[in-house]
Amino acid sequence: MSTIATTAPAAVERPTGKGLSFGRLLHVELRKQVDTRGGRGLLIAIAVITALVLGVMMYVNRHDGASFSALVMATASPQGMLIPVLGIIAACNEWSQRTALITFTQEPRRWRVVAAKTLAAIIWATAFLLLAWGLAALTHVVLAQINNTPVDFDMTGKQYLAGWVDQMVGVVMGLGFGFLLLITPLAIAAYYVAPSLVSGLTMAIPALRGRGGWVNTLSAPIAQQPLMEGMPVQDNVWAKFATSMLLWVVIPFAVGTMRVLRREVK
Repeated sequence: MSTIATTAPAAVERPTGKGLSFGRLLHVELRKQVDTRGGRGLLIAIAVITALVLGVMMYVNRHDGASFSALVMATASPQGMLIPVLGIIAACNEWSQRTALITFTQEPRRWRVVAAKTLAAIIWATAFLLLAWGLAALTHVVLAQINNTPVDFDMTGKQYLAGWVDQMVGVVMGLGFGFLLLITPLAIAAYYVAPSLVSGLTMAIPALRGRGGWVNTLSAPIAQQPLMEGMPVQDNVWAKFATSMLLWVVIPFAVGTMRVLRREVK
């Protein structure tokens, strides 16, 4: 004769670990840029294009030489166009490659993943900015030797800081568009098209012509330009910079982060 057990089964103890450390998360996000084909290709493209620009500058100025600051400014444009894509790729990685479930299972606190992605993109961008400055310095020294002119690294600390801030604004803006849209091609297209469209509208519509500086992304380099050239900054430039950054950087990043935190992972 069988008996029925009346005692409740013992509760199963769940393992409680410390979870992933932020350092490990950051290391993973840094590695993703070189482990994925798109990220690795972008890093190579940034390095090659920066070197090519300086090579052209060396050839053009082979008889007269070029100042260090002019060479640094020459590298700013191609890097400013490409480095923000680092942020977009970092933000969209999980969703484009359908690995979000794995990532957020290993680290359910999504805000830490967002923070690691943001810091990783800033670190990579800073590394390539330092690479550009180093190559610019080497080019300046070579030209000085060829033309028998003195070596003069004619940039102040404020100018270096202004150049760094200008590039980081683009990176964080790229992160914001990536978090907001979560699809790499769409985010890249929006990053380049939307500001140009708004800028075009402010120039085409008479009622908006005097307000373009408050809403277009050129406010960032315009605000940094006087610092880069050692000139005084006009009073309303920083106000335009703050308004533009609120529209194109802060709001997309904040809304995009909330979307990542709340989106259902399938």
